[in-house]
Amino acid sequence: MSRSKQIGVLLVGKYEIVQESLRHLIESHEGLVVTGLYTFDRTKSDLSGVARADVAVVYLTAEDQVDVVGDLVSENPSLRVVILVAGADLDSQARALKMGAVGIVQIEQSARLLVEAIRQTHAGETWLNQTVLHKILEREKHPNEPSDNRSNGADATSLTPRELEVIKLLAAGRKNKELAKELSVSEATIRHHLSSIYGKIGVDDRLNLVIYAYENGLVDMPGSPSNQTAYRPTSNGSELNGN
Repeated sequence: MSRSKQIGVLLVGKYEIVQESLRHLIESHEGLVVTGLYTFDRTKSDLSGVARADVAVVYLTAEDQVDVVGDLVSENPSLRVVILVAGADLDSQARALKMGAVGIVQIEQSARLLVEAIRQTHAGETWLNQTVLHKILEREKHPNEPSDNRSNGADATSLTPRELEVIKLLAAGRKNKELAKELSVSEATIRHHLSSIYGKIGVDDRLNLVIYAYENGLVDMPGSPSNQTAYRPTSNGSELNGN
């Protein structure tokens, strides 16, 4: 794979030893190259090199501020941010998602999953562990901390039975091609359904659609602690291209 087609990865974290370890891991895989190393004490003006990166891996501990995620996305709106969590609480992880992160990998998970998360988020998908997503959603339901994505559910009444079926399959991680096959329709029809659903409930991507569906009882919560599968819905509107 030529360098021009490689995935550029920016490493962001507090500890040099962690960054160097991640650099060695990432560059040992074909098609991945580290384009820069950044620490949390850099000012926003030091983030000019972010434009060269495709994906940022942010090593987040309990002591770190998640505001860096917003700075990264502000500097490069197309950047895909993956959080490598080492003790950060659920509130921090939820804030990171709201600021634009599209993936969360726990430090105790395998290195293979981090590499896969980099590749999948670069391809336009979202990488979230269902158990973590469940916990974040439960935390977001706290009455004193209302979710930005929650609705009173009134708009859901306009959804058709087929649209509800699409949502349930989408929450299970199905892609457009899989949805079309299971429902025996064309991918163009699936795109039409998604566009209609987005408009009715006021969201603009799959992640927020799934969060809305969980919060409004359209699908069951992924509540089993033993369920460690990654939820990877396509996002950033790539479904409009039939992915």
